[in-house]
Amino acid sequence: MKALVFGTNIEFSHVKALADAGVEVYYYTDYVSNFPSFDDFASGYGFNNIKKIHNPFTMLDKVDKIFTFDVYYGDLFEYLKNEGYDVFGGGNACNLETNRKILKNTLNVLGIPSAPYKIVKGYKNVPVPSVVKISYFRGSIETFILNNEQDKDTVRVKLYREFGDYIDRMEFVVEELVDTSGMIELGIDAFYNEGFVFPMLLGLEYKKGVYVGKVINKLTELPKPMQETVIKLDKVLRKMNYKGMLSTEEFVDLKRNKHYFLDITVRGAYPLSLSYPYWIKNYAKVLIDDETPEYRDKYVVSTPFTIEETKNQFVNIDFPEGDKRFGFEALMKVGDRYSVPKQEQPVSGVVCEAFSSYDIARMIRSIDELLSQVKAYSLTDASNDLEDALRMFAQVV
Repeated sequence: MKALVFGTNIEFSHVKALADAGVEVYYYTDYVSNFPSFDDFASGYGFNNIKKIHNPFTMLDKVDKIFTFDVYYGDLFEYLKNEGYDVFGGGNACNLETNRKILKNTLNVLGIPSAPYKIVKGYKNVPVPSVVKISYFRGSIETFILNNEQDKDTVRVKLYREFGDYIDRMEFVVEELVDTSGMIELGIDAFYNEGFVFPMLLGLEYKKGVYVGKVINKLTELPKPMQETVIKLDKVLRKMNYKGMLSTEEFVDLKRNKHYFLDITVRGAYPLSLSYPYWIKNYAKVLIDDETPEYRDKYVVSTPFTIEETKNQFVNIDFPEGDKRFGFEALMKVGDRYSVPKQEQPVSGVVCEAFSSYDIARMIRSIDELLSQVKAYSLTDASNDLEDALRMFAQVV
């Protein structure tokens, strides 16, 4: 089989999973700019069955399936789907992630609870206190919270550095601060193909780092408020004919069956989805043949690491070769040496494991042992958050 991947240098482990299954993968990462640089092209170089390419469009009619594992080729994949190509990921559903206003409108139509909001034009008109979100340009600034006017003045400096005078024309989605006392932030991590695919994961991503999840085999195993989310989201995803991964975030009150929807990613969440090639025993066949996922065990844990110096240069890295418990956003191999390419943001990876019982001490020991086997200059990890994350998720178990 032959596959084409449109990438953004965040999906290496997904690409490697296809290649390891014997798929001949043509891998395109967008390096086009007024001054192209090799670091945007490098990820995937040097690996068996992965062929880096400069022009993906010459391969469209030479492959059996076309993949994307991010949201920035949404329109292209909608076109390819309509032209009859077999695609995974992308499409109009990506607008639910990239366009905050579309998501908010969709939630209102579906009747999924979320924080009250308004659309504000011009940063000077943003009220405080508030939660502020922008569309598309998350590399410039992520969602931020303004508690007072001092916060607003401080963030304005960063916004102006990123957007210049355009900050007076920008549209912001401004949410009211919601009382989340007694709530826990949970989400589902799943595949979608003419409906939500079970089994899926119910999980907690702690401080955008450590992930703890539980395998869910049927809808009624989810907390009741999240069952509502699945049922209602299905309506719009089915209408959009979406096929791919997705991840949600919402605040859930497990005692009062109350929830507020936060966000959706119409892709696997990063970096946790880099664990899928290990957690899901038949992962490549899930991608290639639409098989139902077979999870390795009942509980899953991943802990990210970040190589800070990759914002400046390529960094060599050592880890147990061939062990799927180690996942990477981007990776290059020359001879027998591995390196992580330079990127605009420091590159991340994960270590992960699956467990049959919720034994916190054993989980911590296992993850710490895996992290000790990753060696790279400027490497940091989120292991200090692991115990807190595990104890928080114990409320769900």
